[in-house]
Amino acid sequence: MSASGFLGLDVGTQGLKGVIIDSKGQSLWQKTFAYPTLTPRPGQTEQNPQQWQDALVALLEDVAATNLSVEAIGLTGQMHTSVYCDASGTPLRPAILWSDTRGSREVEGLIQRYGEEALWQRFGNLPLVNYTLVKCLWVQKEEPGIWKRVAHVAVAKDWIRFIMTGQWGSEVGDASGTYWLSVKERNWDEAWLAEQNLPLSWIGPVVESNVVVGFNRLGPRRLHGIPVIAGSGDQPASALGTGVIRPDTIGISLGTSGVVFWPQEAFAPPPDASIHAFCHALPNQWYWMGVTQAAAYSLTWLHERFSGQASFDDWTAEAGTAPVGSDGLLFLPYLNGERAPINNPDARGVWFGLSSAHGRGHLIRSILEGVAYSLKDVVHAMKADVDGAHRRIVATGGGVKSALWSQILSDVLATPIDIVEDPGAAVGAARLAQLSQDPAALQDLKPTVSHTVHPNPSHRGVYEASFQQYRELYRRVKPLF
Repeated sequence: MSASGFLGLDVGTQGLKGVIIDSKGQSLWQKTFAYPTLTPRPGQTEQNPQQWQDALVALLEDVAATNLSVEAIGLTGQMHTSVYCDASGTPLRPAILWSDTRGSREVEGLIQRYGEEALWQRFGNLPLVNYTLVKCLWVQKEEPGIWKRVAHVAVAKDWIRFIMTGQWGSEVGDASGTYWLSVKERNWDEAWLAEQNLPLSWIGPVVESNVVVGFNRLGPRRLHGIPVIAGSGDQPASALGTGVIRPDTIGISLGTSGVVFWPQEAFAPPPDASIHAFCHALPNQWYWMGVTQAAAYSLTWLHERFSGQASFDDWTAEAGTAPVGSDGLLFLPYLNGERAPINNPDARGVWFGLSSAHGRGHLIRSILEGVAYSLKDVVHAMKADVDGAHRRIVATGGGVKSALWSQILSDVLATPIDIVEDPGAAVGAARLAQLSQDPAALQDLKPTVSHTVHPNPSHRGVYEASFQQYRELYRRVKPLF
């Protein structure tokens, strides 16, 4: 007798990943199919949606070749990324990715027209170049010939949903990153959509993340008719994958970018306008999120250009030869601009305090410390560390595989950090598929802790002083960007 499970699909930036889990959350099968990212001009990033579909068909063929039975399919993917389609659902141009920064003038136009305070009060978020609406406004202005032919707009995983089911629509998690949604009400802001020349018929209805939205018609016949679940954006799906679903736990993801994710039991605008307030993947839950644009990417950037023959492990180990605080060397990790808390796409990376006494180990360690400072800056912006409440911090991502970087993060935040298993957004999507079939499936979901890192009290004074210098450094150099 074949085993049964729930399939999660993640339309990621690097590739499409599929995972099948059983009712206990154990992985039964997984596969990834990669596709390229296009960079037609500096600051512009795009992908061909047809390559997403080709990857999905290949993945479904692999699933059908197993002896596993799939009960339901959940979806997730890169948030904000936008696909522009004709009436048949065929893309009219490459998808514009979440990381694309071409819409800065459109952001300025929204702020000039409506005002920052009014926008923040309406959406709980300020407009950013990353949001889907901003990309739509850019296409309206710069590619009017394409815009005249548009009949549907969807984020990445919602276009895949259409390909699989023939149904247009979205769910509250991904919709939160479009700048079309009333996040508080968990529904489209229809008056706003009309003002932005976006007919509701282009987008379809918005539902909760665990709702069945259609039945699969793509790939091998054996997989036809399986329920497809609305799913969620990659950040709430990843949080669901790791079990970060309660307000007493803050999740930090130290990956290519750095993310601080704090679940909320009720909607409230965050205390700082650089923090996102979005809908979580579970009904009647929200979250605050702050993003450091170039976290582990800062280290990867240095390694790719200056490591010579040194392995990445040897390279990061060399940082341990430098003392706490890197002998006064500070690094601002703003290689690709910065989101929270400075919200400045024009910011750039800075090394400050460099002297002839510094070596390569200092440079590497200063990056590890600078990223930790940037994440602490986000925690400060959320005011998550000022009211005396104890909140558990769990950390995931490739960066925390480094014992040194994990220790630096714990020292800088001056709190214990639980290093947890990170099964990925696809597992979160699979769990939503499971939830659609069993409403009680996730009630006992908790993070799976690998080990706990405790702060070194003797490092606290150095790191607190360095953090204050880090914040002052940005204030001083900001006018030069």
